[in-house]
Amino acid sequence: MALHLAVLPLFFTILFTGKFPQGYFNFQVKVLQYGERLNATMFNMIDGYPSFSLSAKDPRVIYEPNYTEKVGAGRLLIRAIFGPFILLPHLFVLVFRIYGAMFVAIAAWFVVLFTGKYPENMFNFVEGTFRWNARLNNYLLFYYDEYPPFTGKVVDGENTSVDSDAKDHLVTD
Repeated sequence: MALHLAVLPLFFTILFTGKFPQGYFNFQVKVLQYGERLNATMFNMIDGYPSFSLSAKDPRVIYEPNYTEKVGAGRLLIRAIFGPFILLPHLFVLVFRIYGAMFVAIAAWFVVLFTGKYPENMFNFVEGTFRWNARLNNYLLFYYDEYPPFTGKVVDGENTSVDSDAKDHLVTD
């Protein structure tokens, strides 16, 4: 919530300077990393309890957007004015996908309860939903000028390395 309230001063900073402040970017990333760790825990994708510290890391949950100092003023204005309308197709599909991920997480909980393993297809669906949501947040928070891809799959340039222990709990087909 605090990040979204601070978007207005960030908008004017970027508009007048053409640059995304590095310190603000670092703070935003830490808050969003915490949110991703919390979501992964709530959806039973990882075990344990996420640390309350913003500087904590979990090798099983990776959220590391690339810092881009320059942000185009024209695209910034278009995105700020028309952002929600531009992203309507994404938002429409993502809302249903998030509800689907909730049902998948509940079903996966029962599978894990009886088998001790999280099914890989279920895990990939929930992970893809988080990835898609993170891309939309990155776009709306002015990290990138490029329109986000309409998919939850990994695209070129994304950090996808995961600790080998993170996927040990999956059931492979």
